[in-house]
Amino acid sequence: MSPMFLTVGTRLGSYEILAPIGAGGMGEVYRAHDARLARDVAIKVLAEAYTRDPDHLERFEREARMVAGLNHPNIVVLYSVEECDGIRFLTMELVDGQGLNKLVTPGGLPVSRLLEIGIGVADALVAAHERGVVHRDLKPANVMVTRDGRVKVLDFGLAKRESEERNLVTTNAETWASPVSTPGQLVGTVPYMAPEQVRGEAVDARTDLFALGTVLYELAGGRRPFTGATAADVSSAILRDVPLSLAIVRPDLPADFDRIVGRCLAKEPRARFQTALDVRNELRCMELAGTGGTHTEPVPRGIASIAVLPFVNRSRDADDEYFSDGLADELLNVLAKIRGLRVAARTSSFRFKGTNPTIAEVGNALNVATVLEGSVRKSGNRARISVQLVKVADGYQLWSETYDRALDDIFAVQDDIAGSVVKELRATLLGEDADSETSGGVRDELARAALGRGRNAEAHRLCLQARHFLDRRTREDVAMGIRRLQEALALDPENALAWAELGGAYSTEATVGWVPLAAGSDRARQAVVRALELEPDLAEGHAEMAGIQIFHDWDWRGAEASSRRALQLAPGNALALRRAGMVALIMGRIDEALRLTRIGVEQDPLSAAAYSHLGMALHAAERLAEAEAACRRGLELAPNRNGMQAALAEFLLMRGRPEEALAEAMKERNAESRLWALAIVHFAMGRPRESDEALRELCASYAESGAYQIAEVHAARGEPDAAFEWLERAFAQRDAGMSGIKGTPRFRLLHADPRWGVLLARLGLAD
Repeated sequence: MSPMFLTVGTRLGSYEILAPIGAGGMGEVYRAHDARLARDVAIKVLAEAYTRDPDHLERFEREARMVAGLNHPNIVVLYSVEECDGIRFLTMELVDGQGLNKLVTPGGLPVSRLLEIGIGVADALVAAHERGVVHRDLKPANVMVTRDGRVKVLDFGLAKRESEERNLVTTNAETWASPVSTPGQLVGTVPYMAPEQVRGEAVDARTDLFALGTVLYELAGGRRPFTGATAADVSSAILRDVPLSLAIVRPDLPADFDRIVGRCLAKEPRARFQTALDVRNELRCMELAGTGGTHTEPVPRGIASIAVLPFVNRSRDADDEYFSDGLADELLNVLAKIRGLRVAARTSSFRFKGTNPTIAEVGNALNVATVLEGSVRKSGNRARISVQLVKVADGYQLWSETYDRALDDIFAVQDDIAGSVVKELRATLLGEDADSETSGGVRDELARAALGRGRNAEAHRLCLQARHFLDRRTREDVAMGIRRLQEALALDPENALAWAELGGAYSTEATVGWVPLAAGSDRARQAVVRALELEPDLAEGHAEMAGIQIFHDWDWRGAEASSRRALQLAPGNALALRRAGMVALIMGRIDEALRLTRIGVEQDPLSAAAYSHLGMALHAAERLAEAEAACRRGLELAPNRNGMQAALAEFLLMRGRPEEALAEAMKERNAESRLWALAIVHFAMGRPRESDEALRELCASYAESGAYQIAEVHAARGEPDAAFEWLERAFAQRDAGMSGIKGTPRFRLLHADPRWGVLLARLGLAD
């Protein structure tokens, strides 16, 4: 039985051949039915070259077992390596879709599609590289796109562990397996090879990044970056030529896409991105910044990653802790705006305060490569600030410095530290010379990142104190933080950042009901408008404006524009990410909300708020098991967070576990959320009396602040008239909860009612 000509109906053990799929250098591929597991699979029958040499076969099977350990949604699963009647074959997940080679068009793909594909392939490479697996044969034909749009990378048959010794003869034979098909047209692997592969040198993960750049170039420009009539011509072009810029091939592409692809195609591995994670982060930054198909300002590159830990207060006065925390906080905010850095969000970094973690623990928890830590000793008008930058992988100290300065010189100290960190990271990870002309570029970036912070030393001290109070989020502390910001602005009225922070504090007061809604929202809006008048490119100002537009103005398009602008200015801004995800959910764009909230969790992995927002998006998508998991993780991080126990109760109820739901509802600490959950759970359990009692108490105590939640209860109880009555009250009260009406499944009962469309239209949410 020839492995090259299996016919329909042929049996290989428990597998029946159903149809041929294709062929490659490794052998023929067929669709087959697995009678044992009653499923269809793909079978790849290995070519004779892979089976005739025992040593070669043993090595191949060892590598195949290693590849079978990869388990990722963007990687085709390799099930087994088998033999029947002398035929060696692989069994794999059957993908219903088409290869990327079928998607190459003369005009190139839309930017949104390029980003989706690029992120999917990069995610697959991240998973493989983390297991030490290098693909070595990445090309459009080895990437499938399923009917629902998911990217699947296949054919890791040429992959190897980075640590294994390389067999150059075998590898070159595999690489050159596909010849020229016709004059002037080259097929196979050669056009996607990196220079080190062409030269027969050792390969590593960066080799796959060169291939990824080649694939993205071809999909974007409709042509390959390196061409020639023969394999030798193409190889020469790969080694020698700089491809035509995509900005020339396709001028409508964003500048950042051209830059990312160009970086992947660098001749020397050290000049490329160093990990697939870096490429994925870059592409995701573009995606969440909403670049569309137009030219935009460059977004941060995600080359290096860093966490800034809260600085240790070594002053005699414990009250000076606001100063040490504030200094670290300001450095974090500045670094988050620097191109080329991915900075862990403040919420996650500051969870390590007072815990004395190891650098490795911080790096693993926050998924960063470096950590900045320091201490502050404040005495009178002077401070000694000691800082060090440490590499997570080996604990090596990359840089350290101690500053003895007067407090009125604190701005210069912050700039010195930030500049040193940026230059050290770029020198270490990118091979840039810290004393080269790039240093001037760093200074310019730092100046832009520090825009809007003010220059008055006493006002700066008051702002640091204000943040210390605002972080506590009690009514009294927020009021004290507002007073400190007002005092700071009296001394430094052009401090744009202080105006933005004041607007955020005013918005918090109004949203939670500590002050009258209309008056509080007006104060918040005026403060943020003033911030943006002083500094139009203040990311914090745009993020706060998005919140006002969501919770107070119900200006969804405005909120979308504000959050997008904030992310363009500071892609690592956790607040802007949450706002962008919230807008997508409000507008009913569930997939986009999921994508953004997942990025938010990656950026802020120790934040209960990030998991809460992810849980809401998963709930909207009715992915209840994942929503439950997100909620439980949020509760692990913040056991006392208001509403999380009630949300968990709802998810458990929807999953058919009412007794567990009731137990979680009763543990909810916030009275309003507890009554809401109990009214819904008791009703679902067939206990109308207990449900009525909880609902009566909810209405009696929270009619002025919880009309939207009361409407949800009535909808859950199958009472549409009462639900619409309370929604009308919520609308009249400008209840912030109304923003979530379209993105939640809680009102599905009302969707067929004519009143539903009218209400959505009044909210500006009609389709």
